[in-house]
Formats: sequence, C-alpha cells, structure tokens
Amino acid sequence: MFNQYFGNYLLEKKVINSNQLKEVLESQKSVKVKLGVLAINSGYMNAAEVSHVHSLQTIRDEKFGEIALNEGYLTVEKLNELLTKQKESLVLLGQSLIDKGYISINMYQDLLSQYKQDSGFTSEELDSIRDNDIEKIVSVLLKSEDYKNKEIISKYTELFIKQFIRFIDHEIFIEKPEIIDFYDFEDLVYQKIEGDYSIFSGFAGSNEVMKNIASIYAEDLCVDSPEIIEDSVKEFLNGINGLFLSGLSNSGIDLELSIPSFQRQANLNTPNKMYKFQCNLNFGSIYLLICTEYPLIKSLNSK
Repeated sequence: MFNQYFGNYLLEKKVINSNQLKEVLESQKSVKVKLGVLAINSGYMNAAEVSHVHSLQTIRDEKFGEIALNEGYLTVEKLNELLTKQKESLVLLGQSLIDKGYISINMYQDLLSQYKQDSGFTSEELDSIRDNDIEKIVSVLLKSEDYKNKEIISKYTELFIKQFIRFIDHEIFIEKPEIIDFYDFEDLVYQKIEGDYSIFSGFAGSNEVMKNIASIYAEDLCVDSPEIIEDSVKEFLNGINGLFLSGLSNSGIDLELSIPSFQRQANLNTPNKMYKFQCNLNFGSIYLLICTEYPLIKSLNSK
C-alpha cells in the first residue's frame, strides 16, 4: 500500500505524471505474485486446496497463510519459504522509477524524506504502511479524530479494507476520512446493523465501478444487468458485515443485520457525523460510509 501512497504524493508534487505512475504500478503488478499461486508453483498445494482457502476467507478474517496452516495444507517452514519468495517478487516503486529514468537515486532519497515530513507519518507509521499492516494504517488515519464509538468504526474499517484486498483489488489504498453530514451519490450499497450499537455502513461509487466490483466478486466478466450488479455487491457487503458481527459476538457484543439495500441517484443526510473514506482502486474510487446513527436517504429524483 505504501507504493500507492507515495506514488500519489509524487503525482501531486508533479514529479511524475499520471501515465508514468500507471506504467510503474502496472510493471509491479506483473511481478506481485499471490501466495496461492506461489504454493501451486512450488508443488505445496493444488488448485482445489487454494480455492478452498479462498472460500474460507469469505467467512474468516484470516490471511491465506493462516488458513492454509490450520487446514494442514502448509507447514510453518513451507509458509515462511513462500512468504520470503513473495517479498522477493515485489519491486519497490522507487527502484522502478529510478530504473525507468524518471528520478535519480538522490531525488528518491530527498523525496522520501520530504514525503515523511509532509505526510506527518512517523518512521514507525511508515513501516506499518510498507508492511501493509491494515490495523495500524487505519489507526494512523484515525489518530486525529475524536468520534463516538471510534473503536468500532476502526475495527469495521480494518475488516472492510482486508476483504477488498482479498476479493476485489489487492492494490486498494485508503485516504484520510472526511467527517460529513450530507452526501450525494450515484450508486450506494448499504446495510443497517442493530443491537448493542446502531451502525450504518456501505460504500458508494459510480455505476461503472460498481459493475467492476460485481464482476470481480461474482467471477463473471459479463455482469451487465442492474439486478445482478446489485445482488452481487449486496452479497459482498453482507459477507463483510456478517464477518464483522461474528468477531464482535466473540467479545460479547450482540448485533443483528438488516437486509442489505441498493440505492441509485440519492443523498444521505444525518443529524450526526459520518465517516467518508475515499478508497482508490485500479478501476476507480469508492467511498466507504460509516456512522453510528441511521441517516435519511432521499432520492435525487423525488419531488
């Protein structure tokens, strides 16, 4: 995730242009190998076993390696070997930029130092971003916020990003949240959570972005009808929230899910504050919306 943060910083500073950033990130994507692929290539797991682990990730908030260990597909030694190979397959953004002649090594050092200063991240926080430590990244993004039930908001955001990484786009990166009380949107999938807490969660985006998410999640490139798109993203959100509630129930917090809903061309209005996180994907952006009060949703087409 660090490459996305730093790359967009370079874009904002006009050190590189959008085409150069896209080219460098694409070149990294070609060498970033998923653990399941490495396991098959090494002969440690077969395709059916990898698929089984992926299916279990829909109901468990665990990494691929953790599940593979628990299921007996990998030993600790084999997992460590695969993790080492995976790290070796990553090409740092800075190295790619230098190799392509977009910046010099001295420029890279200066820019990295300037980024640390401008971002306000500590060295430890930057290490968390480099290591893709989602829990710490979310903590960093929320550190200056003072909000009711902040811990619940933080835990939900962590899980949301993890599930997007696992099933939709492993290069997603999340920006610092805005605190809003009103929001117009094109498409929104949302769900209410009731019980010991009242939670509203969902994500908004363009119709094209929603279509892409639905296609990836359904593993069907021909998702065209609005009904299928809606059903797919509702199923995805419901899976995230079900996993979230399962984790909270282990802590003695009792919550229930309402049926997920989908709304087009409307706005949200809440008397209290709502978090809006911009989450950037390879094919556009979505906006994670979460608060501990239920907002009013009004169609933009209503009179």
